[in-house]
Amino acid sequence: MMVPTVQLRSIENIKLTLHKTINTKGERIVGCCMLSDGRLAFTSLNDKTVKVFSEKGVNDFEVKIPCNPFDIVYNCEDNTLAVSSGSSEELCIIIIDLKRKQIKKTISLDSFSWGIVLRDNHLIYSGSNKGIRMINLYDESISDIVRDKMPCECYVATFRDNIYHTNQSSHTVTCYNLRGEIQWKFKNNSVLNHPYGIDVDSDGNVYVVGLSSNNVVLISPDGQRHREVLTRSDGLFNPLSLYFSQANNQLLVANVNNNKAHLFNIV
Repeated sequence: MMVPTVQLRSIENIKLTLHKTINTKGERIVGCCMLSDGRLAFTSLNDKTVKVFSEKGVNDFEVKIPCNPFDIVYNCEDNTLAVSSGSSEELCIIIIDLKRKQIKKTISLDSFSWGIVLRDNHLIYSGSNKGIRMINLYDESISDIVRDKMPCECYVATFRDNIYHTNQSSHTVTCYNLRGEIQWKFKNNSVLNHPYGIDVDSDGNVYVVGLSSNNVVLISPDGQRHREVLTRSDGLFNPLSLYFSQANNQLLVANVNNNKAHLFNIV
């Protein structure tokens, strides 16, 4: 029996074209994501606000929260947003009910929470001195994946059995398996400087934003090859966070300071 070969997208063949630019109207945008209906969500650190925009980029609603929000992730199972609290005094993850447009509950933690990602009803987050941790949303139990101490303001992503982590202080991107074992590391200061936001497409290609290099670098699934796919000429000025939408095959990149986020089509 003949089995068809599925051609994966190579980093050399991926192109990005600007779809739209959104005025986020926020003070220090540090997290972003897309909802299943095409809406866009951002965390505004200084405003202590989560902002939700329509698919057309029009302000839909805002939710004030009692801490400085950092990263954000959408959970389609219960139509909520999970928001990490960064270095706020209140160590927690805030769950926002999108239907009611209000805080649903607060999950208390014993560490900072920076980058956050959803995997099979578990939230994986970067917990600074606690390493990379995972919280079960059913019973709120916490387990450790990587016990090494991590610096502040690190982001995480997940794809299949791997977890990806940026370290802006050492300019590195690290890929772990679910047992916390290192699969590969990427470091190239001349291309990627102060990596922050990170996400992975459906073929395992890794998108990383460089804050100081003002770019997005695409890394192959094995960590061996890389390519700069977005630069300052594409509107990136101190970009900090990004999000890959598998449903729409789009990449959302948010600048931290100039109230601009850019949505790119991937072809």
